[in-house]
Amino acid sequence: MSISTTILQTTLLKLLAKPNIDTRLGGGRHYFTEAFRSQFAASQKPTLREIMSTVWSLVGQGLAYIDYSQPAPENWELLLTNAGRSAAHDEEMNPDNSGDYLERLGAKVPNLNPTVLQYARESVVAYNSRCYLASAVMLGVASEAAFLEMARSFGNWLPDGQKQKFLKIIDDPRLNYIAKFLDFRKKIEPLKSSIPDELSGSMSLTLDSVLDLLRVYRNEAGHPTGKQVARDDAFVNLQMFARYLEKLYALKTFFDSGPLTTSTS
Repeated sequence: MSISTTILQTTLLKLLAKPNIDTRLGGGRHYFTEAFRSQFAASQKPTLREIMSTVWSLVGQGLAYIDYSQPAPENWELLLTNAGRSAAHDEEMNPDNSGDYLERLGAKVPNLNPTVLQYARESVVAYNSRCYLASAVMLGVASEAAFLEMARSFGNWLPDGQKQKFLKIIDDPRLNYIAKFLDFRKKIEPLKSSIPDELSGSMSLTLDSVLDLLRVYRNEAGHPTGKQVARDDAFVNLQMFARYLEKLYALKTFFDSGPLTTSTS
C-alpha cells in the first residue's frame, strides 16, 4: 500500500528538523535514506523512488536544498531552508507544507464544498510557486464561494417573508459580492440573539476578516492595478482563511439545522 505524499513530505520535514540526524545522500545504513525509512513500519517503508520524489518535492517548494560543498557526492546533504524549518515546527496551519495544510483544512471542514476546495488548492499551489498575487486572487475566489454558500443557507433559514427577497439578492448576477456581503451583514445583525453564543460571539471578527480579504484581494488584486502581494501577507492570508472558513461552515451547519422560528420584521 503506497504512502500518501502528504505523510511522506511531513515525515521528511520533521526528520530533517531533528538534531543529530545524518542527512547525507549516500547509500547505506549511516545515511539519510535509511534514517527516513526507519520512521515507518516494516510493511510501509517507502521505496527509493518515493523517497527521491519527496526530496525533490521539498526542494521544488523551497523547503529544502542540497548542500553540495563536499567533493564526494555521497556526502552531499539535504538541509531545510528557513521556510522548511518553520513548516516543520509549526503546529498551526502552515501553507509552506501544502499537503499538510490542505489535509488539515479538510479535517477542520469535512463538508467543504469542492469548488471552495479547488480554489483553496490553487491558492496554496500558487503560494508555493512564489506567485503571491495569484495566490491572493484564488483565495479571494474561495472566500467568495464559501460566503455565498453560507449566505444561501442563511436565506433558507429566514422566515418566509424575508427569505425570497434575500435569496434574490444573493443570486443576482448583476450585484457584486461586496454588495451581497453588506446586505447579509445588515440582515444578520438583528438576528444574532437567535444564533448560539459560540457562533455569534466572534461573528463580527470573522465577517470583518472575510470582508477585508474580499475587498483587497478579490477586488483590487483581481484587476490590473499593479498591486503587489508580499510573501508574508500571502502566508497570513492562508492562515486566516483556514480559521474563518471553519467558522463560516459552522454558521452554515447551524442555518441548515432548521428555519428561524421567531419571525422578525
